[in-house]
Amino acid sequence: MAQIFGIHIPFTQIDNASKTLPKEVDTRSHIAPIQAQIYRTSQDIGKWRTALTAAENVNNPQRYWLYQTYNDVILDAHTTACIQQRKNLTLSRNFVVLNKDKSENEQLSEMLESQWFRDFLDLSLDSMFWGYSLIQFDSLVNDNFNEVNLVPRQFVKPEFSIVTKNWGDTVGINYKEAPYNEFCIGVGKPRDLGLLNKVAPLVIWKKNALSAWAQHQEIFGSPIRIGKTSSRDKKTTDNMDNMLKNMGVAAWGRFDTSDIIELIESNKADAYMVFDMMIERCNSEIAKLILGQTGTTAEKSFVGSAEVHERILKQYGENDEHFIENVLNYQLIPMLEGLGIKFNGAKIETEEDDELGLVERSKIDLELLKYFEIDPEYITKTYGTPVVKKVVPVDNGVQSVKNKLEEFYK
Repeated sequence: MAQIFGIHIPFTQIDNASKTLPKEVDTRSHIAPIQAQIYRTSQDIGKWRTALTAAENVNNPQRYWLYQTYNDVILDAHTTACIQQRKNLTLSRNFVVLNKDKSENEQLSEMLESQWFRDFLDLSLDSMFWGYSLIQFDSLVNDNFNEVNLVPRQFVKPEFSIVTKNWGDTVGINYKEAPYNEFCIGVGKPRDLGLLNKVAPLVIWKKNALSAWAQHQEIFGSPIRIGKTSSRDKKTTDNMDNMLKNMGVAAWGRFDTSDIIELIESNKADAYMVFDMMIERCNSEIAKLILGQTGTTAEKSFVGSAEVHERILKQYGENDEHFIENVLNYQLIPMLEGLGIKFNGAKIETEEDDELGLVERSKIDLELLKYFEIDPEYITKTYGTPVVKKVVPVDNGVQSVKNKLEEFYK
């Protein structure tokens, strides 16, 4: 017996020709992710290429080794920061449910403030970097899911729409068939390997440069202590060894007085730039790959170019919003309606931002007040200031006559 999505099914009953599920299976009782670990190993370009070849195999694609590489890649601080910056463009937005007439459905919009919805957005955005992601939902209680989890990627074969018992298997359960499709959503294209596939060689080269720089610092950063003696007495040599060893963390050695030790180092004062520039170049390429530019991650950026970079980043964010809205409207909503939550043609959209600040808007409103009356409710809602309509005394004609007489006798 094995556990797939929290359902115990004998794998001996599953074969290529038939994927029939027991009638008594009810996914709504409990759904749990498969617990498994992808073991971390040191990565190099050769391993990445081998893993990529295995993942792109047409007949028997295996992504396990590629996910090993990805697990190592996301430990890079710069890559993590770029990914989070890209995701925050969408995660920081508010989502609302709009009816066919574009009015807000407040009841359904309130559901989008739940933790499960934010988790679903986060996992859906991960598909851009990791590739195809299969997301499963826990039990539905009062229009809310207890949890939203990712099915471990190594068991998912998106090319064949199956989840396998072991990561190397080619036979499994079709998650697009009932009852699994009632609680599972696959986000992304089946053969997409994600942006981390292109980031991987850059991170590997960067880590190699950091490693070489650390080694350079270890050798040349501290002076090497050399002890020379012609004595063959063990007590004397041991005393010298202990002295050299305890003087600090730098390298040391004991040699004969006739031995010649020569350390050849570049005579350039900026030799470290070889490593530093390599790291900077890798970082800039990673930023351009994930964010489309480098201005929002670089320490130094001119105002003009920074504005251009910011506009490019905004375009990336708008493209991600379209991607997420398609997932929400054409995958999440049909699943929710199948569970009894009716949208009746309503759509999920990102809430429009007010591009005008309060200062700019107040100037426009002051000009409008010269010619029009503004609803007090608008003032309260926009500026947060409670106001009431000003009462203007009724002129019965006496005041105007008085004013004319005063003008006449002046």
